[in-house]
Amino acid sequence: MSSQFPEARPRRLRRNASLRSLFQETEFTLNDLVLPIFVEEEIDDFVPIKSMPGVVRIPESKLAGEIERYARAGIKSVMTFGVSHHLDSDGSDTWNERGLVSRMAAICKDAVPEMIVMSDTCFCEYTDHGHCGVLHGHEVDNDLTLFNLGRQAVAAARAGADVIAPSAAMDGQVQAIRKALDEAGFSQTAIMAYSTKFASALYGPFREAGGSALKGDRKSYPDEPDEPSRSVARIPAR
Repeated sequence: MSSQFPEARPRRLRRNASLRSLFQETEFTLNDLVLPIFVEEEIDDFVPIKSMPGVVRIPESKLAGEIERYARAGIKSVMTFGVSHHLDSDGSDTWNERGLVSRMAAICKDAVPEMIVMSDTCFCEYTDHGHCGVLHGHEVDNDLTLFNLGRQAVAAARAGADVIAPSAAMDGQVQAIRKALDEAGFSQTAIMAYSTKFASALYGPFREAGGSALKGDRKSYPDEPDEPSRSVARIPAR
């Protein structure tokens, strides 16, 4: 026998479908997917998002029916993004317990209680300047924004959100949200933070979908693709 004869023979485990299923290490199913949905208040019909062909803004009045439709299709998780008509400088509608963030979570859970509802936690869709936090002059006040993120997270959890998904790119946001949730009695509410935002053309379609009225730029939020040290630093600990 040749000295080059292979020592590993994984082909033995790929002889038929049953063996493949038994030994495969990675499986990709609907259980692994989260459907992002854009919900707009005070509209009567679906609004196509031109930059995302096939994707629409959902009227709040039709959200329950859509959630039921997703559940029938086997989708088990959604992430809610609100398109608000009640903007101010702080995004205060997000922590109003009768505001859009809370209403979206409640509607989804009432329609399909077993649906996992993830609440995108940010302010760019709820502020009149389009930034992800409180502005002082032309700068975002990171620490005051952390306080408001905690308020938004608690409101969403109280309305039924299973997971808080902060995307504001504020330093310390996961710790601040965890503290706010725990102090409000929501220690079982999970946090799924976006580990990193990269500067990319993909932001354009999202900003249209969410109706962000950005004044200025987002240079302080995303990382460049060649900044691994900053990316790792933002991966949250549970």
